[in-house]
Amino acid sequence: MKKPLVCLCAFTIVFLAGVPTPAPGEEPKPPAEANFFEKSLHYTNRGIEFVYSKEHGGLERLTGLPASAVGCVKAKCHVQTCDTCHKKEVDGKAIYSLDPVVAQAACEKCHGVPKSPDVHREKGMRCMSCHSTREVHGDGVVYDTYMQPGVLDTRCEKCHSEIRKSPSHTVHKGKLDCSVCHVREIQTCLNCHLETRIKEGKDVQIELSGMFFLVNHDGKVTLANFLTCVYKNRVMITLAPTFSHSITREGRKCRDCHGTQIVRAVVSKSLVPAWWENGEVKNLQGVIPVLEGMKWNVPYLNYESGKWVPIADPAEPLLNYSGFCTPLTREQLAELEKARGAS
Repeated sequence: MKKPLVCLCAFTIVFLAGVPTPAPGEEPKPPAEANFFEKSLHYTNRGIEFVYSKEHGGLERLTGLPASAVGCVKAKCHVQTCDTCHKKEVDGKAIYSLDPVVAQAACEKCHGVPKSPDVHREKGMRCMSCHSTREVHGDGVVYDTYMQPGVLDTRCEKCHSEIRKSPSHTVHKGKLDCSVCHVREIQTCLNCHLETRIKEGKDVQIELSGMFFLVNHDGKVTLANFLTCVYKNRVMITLAPTFSHSITREGRKCRDCHGTQIVRAVVSKSLVPAWWENGEVKNLQGVIPVLEGMKWNVPYLNYESGKWVPIADPAEPLLNYSGFCTPLTREQLAELEKARGAS
């Protein structure tokens, strides 16, 4: 790993600690122990392989191939040097920078810029307004994925301390993640066609919006992404905790989650979240509780000659609750069955 030669910041002093000084004529030796940044998820990018692996219920069960063969592990996703986020050029010379604008540009280069409106971005907030330096640089502990409980420090309550006093937060007793009510939009991907990705190196899938799946994660009900993948006429469904950076000031109403037609369909086992109609996929709109054992009546498609074609009589899909999430309980579903008024 490339090491900065001169830096006055405390982080880099720690970063270089343990590097032995070579005797004259000797080649420098690597440090006996990796610095703590080398154990961070930004450096290792181990989360991809963790959630993909068959040992943790991932897509390897469907493909039988390692993550590298499917194009999921990319060198460009690893932050191997401080330069990626902290290098700045002044008068043609490189300097170490703590300028938030420089760091923000690095965030956007790798993570992209959300397209949906967001109340925080509208106020001029940047990524590091919410995310901690510990999340970025690590803390010396090797984590499996950012979805592992305890990895992220970011909490809405750190800025919005008054929310605990509001009626809508009081009634849920701290068991409902803020995102459930305040996320504007989530992209749901159907039919990620792995054969096309492997053979041609390109992604093809059908993106849908307007569906908000509920799961349990880290002691709270939160939103999940819903993904179906197709490989050689076999299918896998993955649900994983997600956070969309498209936050609204006003939250959802009680009636948007409680006593809905969607909840009744889940209870009666008649839910159809998406369907094939006139050569395209259509989907319902709303909050969808995820329950153990529920049947996912969605279309499964192959991608042939640039067109989507329904798979005839597909086998029962494999199911993966990824990222340390679990489905809602029967007791939680019973609470959602109850109408909660017009508020």
